[in-house]
This record gives sequence, structure tokens and C-alpha cells, in this order.
Amino acid sequence: MNITKKGDIHEVTFEYSGENWNQWVLLMTDEHYDSALCDRSLLRRHHEEAKAKNAPIFKFGDIFDCMGGKYDPRTHKGDIRPEHNVKDYFDAIVRDAANFYGKYDVAFISPGNHEENVLNRHETDLIGNLARAIGAERGDYSGYIRFSFVAKSGGRKRHADMYYDHGMGGNSPVTKGVISTNRRGVNYDADIFISGHNHNRWTVEVIREYVNKVGAIKSKQQLHINSGTYQDKPSAGRDRFASGFGQPNKGGVWLNFHFDGTEDRNLCIKAVNA
Repeated sequence: MNITKKGDIHEVTFEYSGENWNQWVLLMTDEHYDSALCDRSLLRRHHEEAKAKNAPIFKFGDIFDCMGGKYDPRTHKGDIRPEHNVKDYFDAIVRDAANFYGKYDVAFISPGNHEENVLNRHETDLIGNLARAIGAERGDYSGYIRFSFVAKSGGRKRHADMYYDHGMGGNSPVTKGVISTNRRGVNYDADIFISGHNHNRWTVEVIREYVNKVGAIKSKQQLHINSGTYQDKPSAGRDRFASGFGQPNKGGVWLNFHFDGTEDRNLCIKAVNA
């Protein structure tokens, strides 16, 4: 696998061969790694599974909780791990995260609202600092990733485009944020959509009809994915900013790319909860 910045997007290139070739990719959001409420056991297990599957990992915001800094109105001392309760708090959480994530194939990371809040308040780029420490690509709050597939024997290059956005707004206790699939599917032309933020996990498949270059009517799959979290719910009264949030759906989402057995060898994509 190779990942590079190409114009306005990041392109991820895989070489494929053989009839049974397939590739796993792990998508994650809302890990809140430095929070005392982070389920680090589950987090470690999913990273180890990614290593076993030879799956690169893509993270889309709120890798850090990072609410223990000065002047943050969300601060609760009970949510800060003892090893982070130091003078250089922001440096400490980056060092700790780099020690953990540096053991795995983390290909891409982008900020969420927690990291953006720190960047605006304290002028320090936690995501950029972590990306440099572990050798990952740094993305923006939203953007595109193109997955490209090149046959070792030559031939036509295939690709699938993914639009990512950490997410915004409240917890959406009724719709779980699924209603966003309608807006995204109209406003952005992509095969895969990934977001997080509201600590709900779901996958919705949408089939869109189109006319190809020779006038034939075809159908195209869109996968809309919302990744879950790795943070347990704060106890009642502990975090007023999380009031109204239900129990979180924990875990990321696996993407699997493979080619079907037809003569055209169509690219197939499926999503599976981690």
C-alpha cells in the first residue's frame, strides 16, 4: 500500500493479483485515547486485529479527548489519566498516543471537534504532531480519499472514492444521524461516506441508478458509514456536555475490497462492524 497527497485529495494505492484477492481497511473515529473512560482493551484488540489482517488504519477525528487543558470549560479532573496530569499536558498525551499507535499501520489521521477546539484555544496541532510522530498522513476535518487498485499484471486501474467528515451537531437520539445520508448523497459524489462524532455506529447502503457512456442503465452502490466510539458514557452529572446521550455504540468499521468473478471483475465493497 502507498498513500500520497495528490492535488486536493489523498490517494491510497493497492496492487492486486489472483482470483481471491481482497483487502481489509479499518475505519475509526472517536477513540478519546487519553480519556480515563476510553476502553483501551477494545481499542488494543481492534488494532491487533488490523495487524493480523494486514489492514491499514484510517482515523477521522477525536482520537484525543484533550479536555484537560487550562481554560477548557469541559474539564473534569476525574477524566484525566494520572500520567497525563503534568505541566506539559498536551505534549504528554501526544507522546503517550505515539507510543501506542506507532506499533500499528496507521496510514491516515484527521481532526475532530475535540482537536479543533485545542487548535483554536491553544494554537497547538495535536493531530499534526501525532501524524509526524508515527509517520501517518494528516488530513483536514473533511475531505476525500481515493482508493486505487492496480493489477500486478497490468490492465485497467480501478478506484473507489471516499468522502470523510468527522461530523457535527448533537447526538441525534431518534435518527442516530442516519438522515445525513440524504444530504451527503446529493452534495458529494463518492462511493463511500464515513463520519462519526455522535457515538452511534451504523451502515446504510444506497443504490443509485445512472446511465453509462454507451447509454446503458446501470446501478451504483453507495456505502454510508458512521463509526462508533471507544469511550464509555460519563456517569450522570459528570459531563453536562454529554447530557441526553444514550449508551454509545463502541467500535470502528471494517471495509473490505475485493473483485467479483465476472468477466469484468467488478470492484466490490462491503462494510462490517469491528
